[in-house]
Amino acid sequence: ASTMLPPPRAAADAAADARAVFRRGPKASNAPARAHDVPSSSQNHHHHLYSLRDKVPSTLARHARAWSSARGTSSANIPVAVWRPHARRAEVIRARGRVFHRFGCARGASTWLFPEECAFLVETERLALVYDETDENVVSVRGVYALMAREGINMDEYLTYAKLCRLGFAVRRFGASWTMDARESDWTLADGRGRWATQREDVLCVDTREAKRRRIDGESASASANVDASQAASAARRREATSRHWWPWSGAVEHAWLGPEIEKGVMVACETDDDGLAPVDLAPTFTVYQPNKNFSKKAPDDASFYVYASSAKPLTGRESQALLDCTGGKPVRVSTCRQSTVVMFTIAAPKVY
Repeated sequence: ASTMLPPPRAAADAAADARAVFRRGPKASNAPARAHDVPSSSQNHHHHLYSLRDKVPSTLARHARAWSSARGTSSANIPVAVWRPHARRAEVIRARGRVFHRFGCARGASTWLFPEECAFLVETERLALVYDETDENVVSVRGVYALMAREGINMDEYLTYAKLCRLGFAVRRFGASWTMDARESDWTLADGRGRWATQREDVLCVDTREAKRRRIDGESASASANVDASQAASAARRREATSRHWWPWSGAVEHAWLGPEIEKGVMVACETDDDGLAPVDLAPTFTVYQPNKNFSKKAPDDASFYVYASSAKPLTGRESQALLDCTGGKPVRVSTCRQSTVVMFTIAAPKVY
């Protein structure tokens, strides 16, 4: 005979069921039943045994109440931000709580969020993002991912950013300020350094065919000049692989530490004259601050470490040294992403090349 589920209980009981069913941890699947879910002695004289057959109806009922309960943040308590294309940021028009004490740039009395900050806050149900004040529908998680892609932020960079934020760190684009003068109209001054400094130009011309051709021609000319600068650098570049994965690069002399030709790679590095090589222009991707509930944007703490997001290929010695030079010798963590898993290793030596 089919078992009838008990009628829905009060909202408080449904919320308690949801916390028990959806809780995390190794014992999450063994959430204990509440007292009113256990059959009474009048229903079952073998109450002390509480067999598996008796446990099924109450377990099903508890899960049904949990899945039917309301989840998420109340619409009255969630902050709201509007995307401003001219600034390539989102302006917070309704703030709630202390959500933004370590997110966004304070410009006068308003707060402005980068795309990766919007994505993380939307993903964690701490922000409602709209494209216009008159919009009734908010941007979905998929929509905010598409917004990041249009703004030139790749998913590897976002996954690295999100992982650090979930660990409690305060994370900021390298060189980007936490505050900005309300009278300042040039938003590029607060974009950051390194890849963020040139991001605006790259994004603005992404749909222009002629601009693409000029950029490709310029990159080709620059590559040709670098090839002529050093025979050792030219030989290394010819051996570079086109795959995104790291392992094909183990055959390159620059990355002999990944393969069996370690001694040969050391000899080539020792015989290479650095004076003939073009300087390496490389900067970290993010600045990371230690968790601090009293974090202040006006007087931020000293940076704990820096992160360089690089999933294309491992760094050479000269590139690693360039990153350390940018950070004044502070540790740099190089991150790589594979199937949404973020792996980091630290470069901490003051002199690696």
